[in-house]
Amino acid sequence: MTAMPLEQLVEALRGGVISLLSDGGAAQWRVTGAELLDHPEAVATTAPGHLLLGVGLDIADRDALGAALRTAADQSCALAVKCPTPPPPEVSAQVATARVPVLAVDPRVPWTRVQRLVTTILAARAAVAEPSGGTTGGDLFSLANAVAGIVGGAVAIMDTQQVVVAYSNLPDQPIDETRRRGILGRRVPEDAIADHLDREVWVSDTVVRRHRPGDLPRTAVVVRAGEDVLGSLWVAFPDEAASADCGPTLQEAARVAALHMLALRRQVDAEQESRDRALRHALEGRSGQGDPPGGVRLPAVLVGLTEAVQKGGDEESWEAGTAARRRAALLRALDLAVLDGRSLGYEPAAALLGDRVYVLLPAAGSGSVSTGVLLDHLLDRARHSLHRSFTAVDSPTVETTSALLAARRDIDAALDHLRERRAGPGAYHAGDLRPELVLRRLVGAVREDAELRTGIAERLRAHDAEHATDYCATLLTYLRHFGDVAAASGELHIHQNTLRLRLRRAEELFDVALADPTRRLLLTLELMALSGLSEPSTRG
Repeated sequence: MTAMPLEQLVEALRGGVISLLSDGGAAQWRVTGAELLDHPEAVATTAPGHLLLGVGLDIADRDALGAALRTAADQSCALAVKCPTPPPPEVSAQVATARVPVLAVDPRVPWTRVQRLVTTILAARAAVAEPSGGTTGGDLFSLANAVAGIVGGAVAIMDTQQVVVAYSNLPDQPIDETRRRGILGRRVPEDAIADHLDREVWVSDTVVRRHRPGDLPRTAVVVRAGEDVLGSLWVAFPDEAASADCGPTLQEAARVAALHMLALRRQVDAEQESRDRALRHALEGRSGQGDPPGGVRLPAVLVGLTEAVQKGGDEESWEAGTAARRRAALLRALDLAVLDGRSLGYEPAAALLGDRVYVLLPAAGSGSVSTGVLLDHLLDRARHSLHRSFTAVDSPTVETTSALLAARRDIDAALDHLRERRAGPGAYHAGDLRPELVLRRLVGAVREDAELRTGIAERLRAHDAEHATDYCATLLTYLRHFGDVAAASGELHIHQNTLRLRLRRAEELFDVALADPTRRLLLTLELMALSGLSEPSTRG
């Protein structure tokens, strides 16, 4: 991304989002990117000129703040902290001696929004700087300020997802509560969505005037590139009279904004969309078994995650949740995974297939944090930001497309196995679960192929059904406990003598040879295949 003077970045981020807390020679600083301070491994290799985001930093802790300031100075980076305005006197005194600029972020603004905003501003500047972009007049924020200066109103530019991508920040602009909350939250407030999406606005080829009760009067114009709608440009005016005769200016501004938004979309989204599409095709087996498709970088680690069944819950209650709600949570987890990966130097690819998100993290990327650390951080952030718990499994490093498909099969089997076991949410490794996965495949093969079965399990099940006995559960529990009568009887909640009696009767009725290792193994596999689970349920 193109370097941007820190003072310009602060100016673009004004409006209740960020302010300069300590100068630290800010006039000489140029920002090239954003990095999370809560990852020491990443910060240690961060290039000079980054803005360090003090995620989790408590400014009331003098030692912690001092350590963060020293880290920023050592890496020649600026520091952003969550801090009220005005700051506490003791904080002001401590940062005043800092050798680096310190920025104060409104405590109500999530760090993810700050990072997205900084990344968007820098990407927009880079897109404008491209010779092929064909745009003039600076980035979208500069355009918003230019239009605001001409028409005398407060400008906001939104994309089709109602995200505020740029806004004017000239002195003495008209502002109301809707604009304040929109800038603070970086999106159209919920109570204004209906008015913002009014059909009259989005089908019109000219400007449309809107006046929502309790708000300042507004004029809107849709931002289009041909038939493709990219977003909208809105101007809040101090009164109705001030909005007169601004139509031609706003229509021209919309045409310029379209060029910027197309360039920004191309710059930020094209590579990510290509990687995501290539990964989806590879995981679906649509890219062949040879070289990896364009966009998929190997060697890499594949991660699969799905929403966890809550502890104490069951599959039925999990399934009772609406599919739309679960899909929305998975889509947000996918976005969070891409955001985390990018923030730590990776170029991830992500895909949502069914009820699972798959993320590919190149092993040869510039990420200085291990995939295990990244995965733990992602799950922790999802738990706090999305208020959802996920189960994740990562694969060993894969180097070919065929290995990638095999990794997906292993991950799917591992996630199925963990759900059946009611395992708690968290990060697991497919390599550590290899014995369980091999057993699942063996049991599956026995279940599907009658040639691999002796038929004794079917006879036991038929007898249980006809005579209301429990030979299947008794034998499988006994075998799983390696012949430990005390442990098996305890799990079955029966007396040890009752268990011994059942075992003798099974040997007499069905010619069960519990002393023969080969027959014990075959009987175990057949009973597990019959139950349909790698971890059988037990009955008393």
